[in-house]
Amino acid sequence: MTTTKSTSLGYKFSHQYTADGWYNHINNGEYTTEQESAIVDALIDAQVTEFEARLPESHYWLIHTSELQYPAGDGTETGDLETLLNQSVEAVVARLPQIETKALADLG
Repeated sequence: MTTTKSTSLGYKFSHQYTADGWYNHINNGEYTTEQESAIVDALIDAQVTEFEARLPESHYWLIHTSELQYPAGDGTETGDLETLLNQSVEAVVARLPQIETKALADLG
């Protein structure tokens, strides 16, 4: 069993901040509340995946607690987390039409 540590990342890495950003991005009045929620949930999942793909192995973004989790004693350099966050947003925006279509299809 691996012992882990976590570091607080601050509000910009919180679920609420991330969700607000995606709601603002897609909110143009064409979706129902249920559709918006499904799309935002899918966008957040995609962003977490994109962000974690840019982190060293065994490092995870705990978005609900705004923390970075990693193995205890791991001194691997993560890089500039703000830059990684921006890159993850850009990657998700590039895939937005596909993410949106799948989220709406999954609603039924």
